[in-house]
Amino acid sequence: MPKAIDLIDPVKGISAHAWNKDRTQLAVCPNDNTMLIYGNCQAADKKDWKLLHTLDEHDLLISAIDWSPVTNLIVTCSHDRNSFVWTFDEKEGKWKPSLVILRIDRAALDVKWSPDGKKFAVASGAKCVPVCYFEAEHDWWVAKMIKKHRSTVLKVAWHPNSQILATGSSDFKCRVFSAFVRQIDSSQDSLNFTPKAFAEDYWEAGAYGWVDSVAWSPSGNTLAFSGHDSSIQFVDFSKAGDDAPVESIRFQQLPVQDCRFVSEAALVGVGHDMNPLLFTKSGSTWSFSRKLEEKKAEAKVEKKATSGVAAARALFQNKTSKGQDSAKTSDRLTTTHESAISCMQLTGGGNFSTTAADGKVVMWEMNTLGVDMNALGIH
Repeated sequence: MPKAIDLIDPVKGISAHAWNKDRTQLAVCPNDNTMLIYGNCQAADKKDWKLLHTLDEHDLLISAIDWSPVTNLIVTCSHDRNSFVWTFDEKEGKWKPSLVILRIDRAALDVKWSPDGKKFAVASGAKCVPVCYFEAEHDWWVAKMIKKHRSTVLKVAWHPNSQILATGSSDFKCRVFSAFVRQIDSSQDSLNFTPKAFAEDYWEAGAYGWVDSVAWSPSGNTLAFSGHDSSIQFVDFSKAGDDAPVESIRFQQLPVQDCRFVSEAALVGVGHDMNPLLFTKSGSTWSFSRKLEEKKAEAKVEKKATSGVAAARALFQNKTSKGQDSAKTSDRLTTTHESAISCMQLTGGGNFSTTAADGKVVMWEMNTLGVDMNALGIH
């Protein structure tokens, strides 16, 4: 069963979260311009969690947070069109910000560290993606632009080699770009594509809606991207580059807003359905498997009053709160989350965490959800 922590007031909610390397600290944004860092997060009880830092350098809503396990640096991006890279000062016991000028004129929407921790990419409403790296000679972060989008860039995802970047845009396109930066990357790795210079596109494909999320498999051979039309596409780059086949899946559930591979043969998508969706691979074919959270058993309903003051009160309460004469079992949520899931982070071993506008942090352990771990290659 999933484990939920009611961390933030549901009136505010959580817009983004990220874990440190050993999962003992958690950074969250309570849907405003502040980042809260909690410690002792391995504890099962919220009472044991400790608020360590409150960071408020941004002027507007923080839209995304990422915490590099390699460098222990945190990067945030915001609707104020800037990013901050946060470095922990051991002597002072404080997180110190370094402003990154992104050179964009619209909100920053998503940010991801490259797996090697040397670069980060920012999705923005300015139809471009700044790829930033640190220039030690001048002691600042430099942003190089990828500009070949026709609308807002919603999500970014790094290939495991840290030199290829996938983007999802509201122009209904998923694109793959070269993110090779000669100043910091020793030799170019272009997968099965012909090597290209920075910001040149390797590949693109369309969906029938905004591309809400993108993700690479652990090996980097498979790319997945979800559309706002309740579809998800899988692309196998293991044998081909430009001509890689695209496998599209339509599902009945609501659109997926974020997704991650938990193994080479399993992907979890989260979003408006408030219940993680599992997609699995059998042979060379992907398919929708199931919702990860099973419907809870219906609680016993107390005997209803049929006459008198109690019946009148119940009738009035249902009409004012639900617009109907009596309560129905379908009125009760059967999911742990009570709002659309907006952010998902892997926590190791195929497990993951989710946050939503309901203020909850929910931990999902695959071995407690009735999933065949061996069949899906989850270790």
